[in-house]
Amino acid sequence: MRNTGSIFVALFGCGVFAVACGRQVTPNPAGLGPGGAPPGYMALFFNADAPLNFSTYRYMFVFNTSGNGITPSTDTQQTNWAGYSFALIALGNGITSSAQVGQFVPAKNPHSPPGWLALITTPEQFSYNLDSNGSQTQFSMLAEKSIFYGISSPAPSTSATPASQWTLNAFTVQGNPSEPGQWYFADSLGTGGPVDPQFVSPKLCMTEPFDYIHYGTYSGGDPAADIYSIEIANNPASPSPCR
Repeated sequence: MRNTGSIFVALFGCGVFAVACGRQVTPNPAGLGPGGAPPGYMALFFNADAPLNFSTYRYMFVFNTSGNGITPSTDTQQTNWAGYSFALIALGNGITSSAQVGQFVPAKNPHSPPGWLALITTPEQFSYNLDSNGSQTQFSMLAEKSIFYGISSPAPSTSATPASQWTLNAFTVQGNPSEPGQWYFADSLGTGGPVDPQFVSPKLCMTEPFDYIHYGTYSGGDPAADIYSIEIANNPASPSPCR
């Protein structure tokens, strides 16, 4: 039976642990935070119902770093891509795969799809593990939060400095990753998958450590496209309460 719902574990101190839906969130080795993330990093895990199919799909995390609380959704035409600030995308051709970080740059026409700006990162800032669970159904990423500062000109939908509270969604899409307006959504974290009802993100306090897990509920017919779960583990360099 598929798990449903979300698990949000806020971690304070080294002795905290939780057991949820058969998965134990335990203290990490000294110096590492939730998900094994070093200080100043996020660890991200994406799980599909079947082995990942990079010849057909692209898999991504999308973050809204503006602080306005809007959840990125599949209703992009209706919302004019509201909430789309940055994405971390795993993509490939069926033989090899790779990952990239990109920023959504609003078009001059607010009703047009945003542009896609691939950000240059070093292996120390951003790394990708294609098969992190040994079953070909999971990939993981390790991202330094400084990469989400992006560019300041042309101005994205966020300020140059991200807010302390972010929202998110995860998607499986078809289409050219660098052309958001051509994406065909195959799944999201919402119960409707590619359509309504949409997922409503919690506000993630990026200045506090946490381990957030959400289980997908949509089954669209292709298990390789269906999101089983995602996990976002945050380890701020200098923890402080959100304002």
